[in-house]
Amino acid sequence: MSTRLTPAARHAAIAELDRQGLSARAIAEELGCSQRTVHRARAQRRAAGDDWSWSEPEPDEAAVVRAAAGDPPEGLTWVERRAAIAQCDQWGLPARVTAARVGCSRQTVYYARSRLAA
Repeated sequence: MSTRLTPAARHAAIAELDRQGLSARAIAEELGCSQRTVHRARAQRRAAGDDWSWSEPEPDEAAVVRAAAGDPPEGLTWVERRAAIAQCDQWGLPARVTAARVGCSRQTVYYARSRLAA
């Protein structure tokens, strides 16, 4: 049986998991709340003047290589997915092939490409 967290405890737990580099989806699953709750907690921290800045977690290079080769491991993070897409782009692979190798949709490939180009 899970225990319900008070709002203050939930916000503290979200902040701690946020510092570990987890995504909003992973935090929501860990705490048993919605992604919207996580996004709201982040916004409230920013509004309160929390100067902690988020940094992108480091990708696991072995997972990136496997994903780019067409054998994506279970639990590929978004950072690793973007790195694998970037690797496939360096090889000149089309979006359809990249999506099939990495295990995502073509739209995800297009989005990752636009983020890398920005």
